[in-house]
Amino acid sequence: MATKIGSGFWALAAGSLFAYFNAKSIEERKARIERVNKQLKEFYGPLLACITASRTAWHAMVKQHSPDGTKDALGMAIAADLNGPEARAYRVWMTEVLQPLNERAARVVTEHIDLLDSPGLEPMLLQLVAATSAYRVTLKRWKDGDLTASTGIKYPDKLADAVSKEFARIKRRQLALLGADSSGSWGWSGASWRSKL
Repeated sequence: MATKIGSGFWALAAGSLFAYFNAKSIEERKARIERVNKQLKEFYGPLLACITASRTAWHAMVKQHSPDGTKDALGMAIAADLNGPEARAYRVWMTEVLQPLNERAARVVTEHIDLLDSPGLEPMLLQLVAATSAYRVTLKRWKDGDLTASTGIKYPDKLADAVSKEFARIKRRQLALLGADSSGSWGWSGASWRSKL
């Protein structure tokens, strides 16, 4: 009789331990999924959208307003005549298109830096915030009539590619946590399901 009680106790203890660790594992997984979802929704997704749109707009402006379609020629045309059509177009694009996108990207960085999962991005993100902040002064000086104003802080040109890679990496992590493979398949397709019959 004592053996039955003892084995029952150990079975109950083992079951309780299993339930505890299983519940703990489920909660930890849910927390990881929530963090990854938040990273994509509040940080990497909006940041990627803003900087990709900004880069696309920059290339469109250069193509449209540069004498030969290059940024170097555009820069030379602007420097040669601050009231010329290239310089006027540049100021309009910076004021109406590029700076608002950069402001939004900088806001994402400053408000959600806690969601950063890539320490290698940090210097470029800080440079984005600094360049965007410095451009506020340039835009104000243009508005006040000083067309010679410019900023000495360079925009981080490689940021869009780096954020794109990080977005893809975090997205793969999200899919793995949700039980899907990297192609977005949920681990079973019609073909694999049928082959198991």
